[in-house]
Amino acid sequence: MAAKEGQCSVKVANLSEFWKDQKHIELLDPNLLACPDWKDLLQQLINSKARVNFNQGLDIRMITEEKADMIAQIKLDAIHFAWDRYEDKDLIMPKFEIFRERSTIGSHTLQVYVLCGDKERRIRDEDLFRIYWLREHGYAPYVMLYNKDELPRGHELRKLQRWVNNRYVFWSCPTYEDYLYKEAK
Repeated sequence: MAAKEGQCSVKVANLSEFWKDQKHIELLDPNLLACPDWKDLLQQLINSKARVNFNQGLDIRMITEEKADMIAQIKLDAIHFAWDRYEDKDLIMPKFEIFRERSTIGSHTLQVYVLCGDKERRIRDEDLFRIYWLREHGYAPYVMLYNKDELPRGHELRKLQRWVNNRYVFWSCPTYEDYLYKEAK
């Protein structure tokens, strides 16, 4: 059986071994914050002065004040976290608050993958709670659908995804109900 991605993170190289002063760094590691060498790796990114994109969902559960302070010193193109399970809210929400308080990053850069449709193939109150909470706290949610290829066109989860992931529509329609009303017109 294959090991699950992100369960273990190890440092495989120093930045200087593959980075030659480019202005942009694209990070593909999904769990840098869980690496025992996280401090060294973040410091290398700070020292690079390059624009960095953490393009996979970092584990928000691993955030501490120190990690948030270091990430805030990195020139970010984007950073992505993930909130897959509503049931983790008591652990996750304080971590999001720590990061937001210590960061000057704009909400367009603070993206959070929100997994929907994993238990039931419908929109649950818990899905909307996560989406609204993230927006209220300065994060841009991004809906990821569980087994989306199994959902028919026009399914309510696809509509939810279209509303949230279209930034212009999402920020101009304060609620999903408003979006449905406008879409029906």
